[in-house]
Amino acid sequence: MDQYKFIKAENAGDLERFFPVMKELRTNLSFDNFLNTYEKAHLHDGYEILGVEAENKIIAVMGYRILYDFVHGKHIYIDDLVTTEKFRSRGIGALFLKHAEKIAKDHNCSGLRLCTGVENESGKKFYESQQWKMRAVVYKKKIG
Repeated sequence: MDQYKFIKAENAGDLERFFPVMKELRTNLSFDNFLNTYEKAHLHDGYEILGVEAENKIIAVMGYRILYDFVHGKHIYIDDLVTTEKFRSRGIGALFLKHAEKIAKDHNCSGLRLCTGVENESGKKFYESQQWKMRAVVYKKKIG
């Protein structure tokens, strides 16, 4: 895995490099909406985006926040995790999850959590293969 390098989004140029990968996960996302959402989430929630670089290209991204609540205490919440189709099944997702564990430990977090769609069978199998446990069902309701 030495051929992979982690990069934290620090500026608009980094975000521009990360966007095509994020768009593979969030297919309806425009670049303007990506920038706007990142700026607000970063400012208000401490949202960060990391990329993995290989062959001078970003091949995977992970967006996360440090959250506090009564159920989980201080923890890392992974909002986004995607590897470009060309680089899938090469261990990069597992590498990212291990890196997220390191971030959690470095910030004295009690754990990590994420959500995936109920129809995402391959994602669920992947997380379970990484010793993540399915612990909840999420309900959503749109307003307006």
